[in-house]
Amino acid sequence: MFRQAVIKASEGHRAFGKLLKRVYRSDEHLIVERDGFPVAVLMSYQEYERLSRGQSVAAFEGFSRAFGQELEQQGVTEEDLVQELEEAKKEVYKERYGRQA
Repeated sequence: MFRQAVIKASEGHRAFGKLLKRVYRSDEHLIVERDGFPVAVLMSYQEYERLSRGQSVAAFEGFSRAFGQELEQQGVTEEDLVQELEEAKKEVYKERYGRQA
């Protein structure tokens, strides 16, 4: 898990290089405040990537659930989807290569 520390924007301005090293070498998130209000966060790129992947996975799972519910409401079965996919693959192959797969 990550640690949090609060720094003032003026400190960030003066010591940006040191702060970059600090977040790169640790699991720390630096919350940058201006006039007492949080305005930004400094974190390692690895941590950012991990958070981004997590959001992408959550978005995909939400889409998948909603899509599945919609198909279920319309009475579309998994077999119907597989058949449609196979037909679409054949059409694309024919368009691309000019013949049946």
